[in-house]
Amino acid sequence: MFYELLGRITFLAVMALAALLLVSLILGILLVKKKRILLPKILLFTVDHFYFQLKKVASMFGVRESIVDQIGIELRNTLGAQSFAMVEPKDRILVVPQCLRHPKCPARLDSTEGILCKECGLCVVKDLKGEAERLGYRFYTVPGGRFVERIVKRVRPKAALGVACYKDLNMAMHELSRSRFAVQGVPLVRDGCVGTEVNLREVFERMRLGIEDAVASVSPCEEKTHLSGR
Repeated sequence: MFYELLGRITFLAVMALAALLLVSLILGILLVKKKRILLPKILLFTVDHFYFQLKKVASMFGVRESIVDQIGIELRNTLGAQSFAMVEPKDRILVVPQCLRHPKCPARLDSTEGILCKECGLCVVKDLKGEAERLGYRFYTVPGGRFVERIVKRVRPKAALGVACYKDLNMAMHELSRSRFAVQGVPLVRDGCVGTEVNLREVFERMRLGIEDAVASVSPCEEKTHLSGR
C-alpha cells in the first residue's frame, strides 16, 4: 500500500514537472517572439532551476535549445531594467568579449584591466569603448567569464551590462543577479570564437537606461547598427 501510494505521488510529481516545463517553454516563446511577459517569476524559476530539463523539452518539440538562454536574458532584462536605470553611470560597467576584436587587433592583454583597446578602428570595440566613456561607464574587453568575476570583485560596481553569446550571457547574468547586481545583457547577433557581431544600437539603448536625454544623445557611431569583429 505504501509503495503504491509512493508510486502515485512520484507519477503525479513527474507529470506536474512536465506540465510546468511545457507551459514555461510556451510562455518563454511568447516572451521572445511577441514580447509578451506572463508569470515572469515562475518562468524565471523554471529557467534557473530546470535549465537542462527545459532544454531537453525544447529539443523534443523541435525548438532550438538556445531559446532557453534567450528566455533567461529577456526575463532579466525586463525584470531588472528599472533597478539598472536607477544606478548612476559611474557605478556601472560594460563588459564585452574579446571575440569582437579584429584578427589583427594590436591591443594587449592586461592582467587587471583586460584587453586594452588602442582605438585603431578595425572593429566595434572602439565604438563601444567610446560610448561607454562618453556616458561615464567603466569599460572592459575580457577573454573569459573568470576575468569578469575578478573585475567585479575588484571594482565592485552596482550594475553590469554584458555582451556575449546566449549561453555565456545567461549564465553570467544569473550569477551576478544572485549577488544582487542590477544586470542587463545584449546577446551577440552572431557568436563563435572570432568574427562575432553585436547590434550596436541595442547595446547603446541598454547603456542609456535611466540617463538624461542631454547626456544620452545619439553618437555618430550609432549609424552603424550591425558591425563585425572581423
